[in-house]
This record gives sequence, structure tokens and C-alpha cells, in this order.
Amino acid sequence: MKLINSILAFSVLGLNTLYADLVFDQTVKKIDAAADAKEVKVEFPFQNTGASPVVVERFDAPCSCMFAKLEGGEKQKDGSVSIAPGEKGVFKGRFELGNFKGTVDKKIVVWMKGDAEDDPSVSLNTQVSIPYLIAAFPQSLMWQVGEEAVEKVIEVKVDHSEPIKVIKHTSSSPNFSYEFITKEEGEFYELRVKPKSTEKVTFAAIRLTTDSPNPRYKMVQTFMTVKPEKK
Repeated sequence: MKLINSILAFSVLGLNTLYADLVFDQTVKKIDAAADAKEVKVEFPFQNTGASPVVVERFDAPCSCMFAKLEGGEKQKDGSVSIAPGEKGVFKGRFELGNFKGTVDKKIVVWMKGDAEDDPSVSLNTQVSIPYLIAAFPQSLMWQVGEEAVEKVIEVKVDHSEPIKVIKHTSSSPNFSYEFITKEEGEFYELRVKPKSTEKVTFAAIRLTTDSPNPRYKMVQTFMTVKPEKK
């Protein structure tokens, strides 16, 4: 049974979060990633402030792009980790950025001894801000079955010290007509898109290939959908 699920405690370090007798300096961290970063790392230090050992049953980073490990404590035969009174430790996370852009939330969840499977005691949250350099606004366009097939516009903007040029554009479907317009080379483009028919549900992706040397920004994908009519 949990002694305490979540209690806020104050110390000389500032606002801490207490789980049983395990105290974290922070359980939420914000990181600004560099545009060319391939991964970011995050640490969540803690201390057992109680008079008895605290047992970490297990921990997990639910996303395959996030890796977690625990440093500190003594590993038990059943795989759990016992944190002795007064002992300090740290949960470390490594997030592989891949093709993520914008703000991404990732977490490490921790089950203490006695926690239910669906109720872990601790959630360690990381909010990573990844610059876009070049991106589509909005990324997707939608029409509904039966509505007028009006033209809609996507703006493609560059937010970088150097120009990024779109050197190729392709559509996955002939069901949408589109016009790619260069407003300012390397800085600002437009996609003007229109479904050829809205009689039935259909989908397409228009892919823009750039001259960026950064693999994350080599391609900008946009999506078009004619959705089922609202009931």
C-alpha cells in the first residue's frame, strides 16, 4: 500500500515532489533541442528521505524512441531496486529525436512496491521543443464528402538563418489537383490544393523535397483528406 501517492514538499532546493519517501527535485523538465540534434538527454535526481528502504518495482519509457535507466540503489533478485534511507539516485532518459518537430512530450513511469499496474506512483515528464526550420502550416487539409470542392492553401515557411529551397514536389494521388507557388525562394512557399471531387472519401499526401543538409528537414509532408459526411 502506498504511504503517500503525491505530496508537495518544500526544501532548500525549492519545490520538490514526494512519492512515499522518495523525493524528486523536479518531475517535469523542459528542453530546447538544437536544430541538428539527434538526441537529447534528461536527468531526474531523487533521494530517499525516509527511515526505511524504498523499493522501485520497475520503470519504463513507453515510447520506443525514449530509453530510460536508473542509477543508484541495490538491485534485488526479483529485478526490483531497493533505495536505502538517505540514498540518492537518478533516473536518466535519452530521447532519439528522429523526424520529430515542434513540441514533443515524453515520459518515464515508475512503479513502487505495491503499485497497481494501471497506477504507477511516479511520472517523469520531459517536454522537448524542436525547431522546425521549414514546416507546413497547416500540415493537413480536410473537406467533407458532398461539400463544395473549394481550393485551400498551405503555407510553407522557413525559419532558419540560411535559405532552404524546395527542389521537388510530388503527390501520392491524382484525386487532388495542386499548384506549388514560390513566394520567396528559400523562405516562403504556397501549396494551393483542390479535390477533383468530393463525392467519396479519398486521401493524398504531397511531399516536398528540400535541399537542407539536415536529414530531419529533407522532406516536408502535407496531407489532404475528403472525410465522411457528418451524421
